[in-house]
Amino acid sequence: MAGKGNKQITEIANQLGLSPGTVSVVLNGRGDKVRISKATQKRVKDAAREMGYQPNIYARRLRNSGIEETSQVIAVFWNSGYADDIMGSFFRGLQHISDSKGYCVEFYVHMFEYGQLCDCEHIMTPTRFSGIIICGISDADAEFLNNHSFDIPIVCVFRNEKKYHSVYVDDYDIGINVARLFAQRGHKSVGFIGSNQNGPNSGLRKSGFINKCRDLGLHMDKIWMREEADRDFSSGFHAMKEIQSLKNRPTAVFINVPEQAMGAVTACKSEQIIFQEEMELFSVGHSKSFEYFSPSISMVCTPVFEVADSALDLLMVVIRSEGNTPIARNLKAKYVFGDTCGDFNDRL
Repeated sequence: MAGKGNKQITEIANQLGLSPGTVSVVLNGRGDKVRISKATQKRVKDAAREMGYQPNIYARRLRNSGIEETSQVIAVFWNSGYADDIMGSFFRGLQHISDSKGYCVEFYVHMFEYGQLCDCEHIMTPTRFSGIIICGISDADAEFLNNHSFDIPIVCVFRNEKKYHSVYVDDYDIGINVARLFAQRGHKSVGFIGSNQNGPNSGLRKSGFINKCRDLGLHMDKIWMREEADRDFSSGFHAMKEIQSLKNRPTAVFINVPEQAMGAVTACKSEQIIFQEEMELFSVGHSKSFEYFSPSISMVCTPVFEVADSALDLLMVVIRSEGNTPIARNLKAKYVFGDTCGDFNDRL
């Protein structure tokens, strides 16, 4: 979605038969510097006044600070519930693409509570920022976005929002692939550990997993499907202990919350379970979280660095092109195999 200021520049240019670049130069006070005639400058300023042109005050502030005219102020709205290591990887990705492509940008970071993106509405304007990247959208946040229109380019990450530009990983497909992995590994009975406080991403993974398990004829007893109130080490430990206490138990378990995985693996270690012989565990994860954990946990990771890289690249393309048609970039998840579960027979 193009910013209001950019749309007005294009409209002024079309009305006067000038290029948008010429109009932008005049409205940014550089007409004399690039030798645009006084008459043309007057025409542009008169038309801008009549159309109620609103300049981007943040961009003007940057110019007055001596930063290049091409500087963009990009807001990153970050869900405060996301893990710190994800945030670190994300901002390294933003910096990488900014440096490698020579983007002149400054980042404004605004934290919001899960489901409370609506509190940011008053700053989601082209007079504040050149564009916005939103990270960690709940169903309530998505409803807010879909019920409003904003005159500023917005890219949603980690979730595909049809009305907006998006960079995401297909979480439903992740669930499908974990079920397929277990079937390929020869398992007939499978379990699940997660949280009853599912976000949209974890909910999609669970649905994909359950539906594909049914398609493949894998047995899932209700008592093997553990959804805990918490999303931490302790809840994963106790959920796995409950599963191990059963006379009949699954031979493979999908863990849908990274923090629970280490607890579940520790519970298996306490019972001296031999991974890849007696049981296999596969988890959603972040490589940094599991880096020094033993035994090494097999997991699927969202490529956070690459998502950030692609999100800023997409936002800059949209800002420059003023395109209105939503663009979706679906990136591939990363599958990492350690001690707790073997690999696919056929690599994805």
